[in-house]
Amino acid sequence: MDEKWIAVITGSTGGIGGAIADQLAASGWHLVLVNRNDTKAQAQKADLQADHPSIEVDTVTADLMDVEQIKAAAQTIVSMHPKLDLLFNNSGVLTSERVMSVQGHESNYAVNTLAPYVITQGLRPALRNQDAGAKSMIVNTTSSAHNAAKSLDTATLSDPMDIGGLTGAYATTKLALTTMGTAMASELEVEGIMIRSVCPGPVVTPMTKTSDAMPGILKLLVPLLFKSPDKQAAKMIYAAQTDSYRSQTGIYITNGKVKPLPSLAQDVSVQAKLIAKLTEDAGF
Repeated sequence: MDEKWIAVITGSTGGIGGAIADQLAASGWHLVLVNRNDTKAQAQKADLQADHPSIEVDTVTADLMDVEQIKAAAQTIVSMHPKLDLLFNNSGVLTSERVMSVQGHESNYAVNTLAPYVITQGLRPALRNQDAGAKSMIVNTTSSAHNAAKSLDTATLSDPMDIGGLTGAYATTKLALTTMGTAMASELEVEGIMIRSVCPGPVVTPMTKTSDAMPGILKLLVPLLFKSPDKQAAKMIYAAQTDSYRSQTGIYITNGKVKPLPSLAQDVSVQAKLIAKLTEDAGF
């Protein structure tokens, strides 16, 4: 690759994020890795550069449960790279335990929905700074679990009464993430930025194997039905190519295929309420 393209990946030190980083590195991308654990990030950087000596890797430390740390991380990235080509909002949480952020937001919401919104807004100046005719891409890692969410109540989104398991707060916050991508698509497109919500399909990761929110029967099926991170990461990277899927933006892709958006994600009143909620919780 003659031109050095730059990709930001959140939650890159394991699972599908790690596989995405490996595959982009093999194609010569300059990587910016955003993670909470700097020790793991530095080890990943060393491994990537050992395998691909010609690539550049930057690490930025931020707890994606903390809005202020995300904002600071975005400012750091933009100062290093005034032009970005790709953002993978990959980091996610799946838990049935109630854990609250320093700003008072439940962890599924804080990481799965609010963090992608905050870093997307923070990186927009660099993502929109493209050459004439070129477009950048944002990929939000969502989940087909969002189909289990029957409502999207912004009043309880950041602190639900019941966290539940895979079909509880996790499903609702992934539905909110998909809705966010659809809601922002038009305004981002004006700036030369595309956005897609992508479910890679079932992936074998530490989260899917050990999370207390995974139904017991599903945990037993993980080795049989869930695919390797490498296989599913390839689908994520294909979805990140701007000319894939007929250059559509604001779409939902699952397991490599464009699927209809959930009805709630298409509801403009739901979209408006969600963006207002995210903007307020982000402190913008």
